[in-house]
Amino acid sequence: MNEAEAELYAKLREFKLDDPIAPYPMSAKLAWEYHWSEIYTLRAMYEYKKYIFLAAIAEGMVSPSSVIDCVWHYHLLYTCSYWEELCGKILKKSLHHYPGDSGTSQRYDYTIELYQSYFGSPPADIWDFPPFHSNHLDRHQRYWQIPNPIYWVKKYLSLSLFHHSSERKEEIKR
Repeated sequence: MNEAEAELYAKLREFKLDDPIAPYPMSAKLAWEYHWSEIYTLRAMYEYKKYIFLAAIAEGMVSPSSVIDCVWHYHLLYTCSYWEELCGKILKKSLHHYPGDSGTSQRYDYTIELYQSYFGSPPADIWDFPPFHSNHLDRHQRYWQIPNPIYWVKKYLSLSLFHHSSERKEEIKR
């Protein structure tokens, strides 16, 4: 890490993602939304800062893990923190978020190589190995939705009625 990179990384480490004037801190919203523990949320936010560093110094485009992408999406919602503080004062340039395209896998490999050259091995629970986007899988969801409950109710009732009607037919025969 050269002197300019070390200075940038030091500024990013000191940068507070939880905006003190925001009614709800970003860390609390992330933890609530994704059912992350406080420690995991803080680790994800710390890794996000490393990703921002890599995005700022990389010669090519880099691609985040699914966890880092979640943090980035939330940070974009805190517009003053993201655009004025991070991009304007620390990075001194805009850092735009582009949804994934066909080059994402190659960029992700490049991102991991770059990460390893600056920080060593990335934590596997935050940086997906292999890249696996689990945004749609929620093992801790608050409820489970049955696609067509009326179908199952009717099916259960019809089986139940069928069962009872066949018992009655047997009783009538006796």
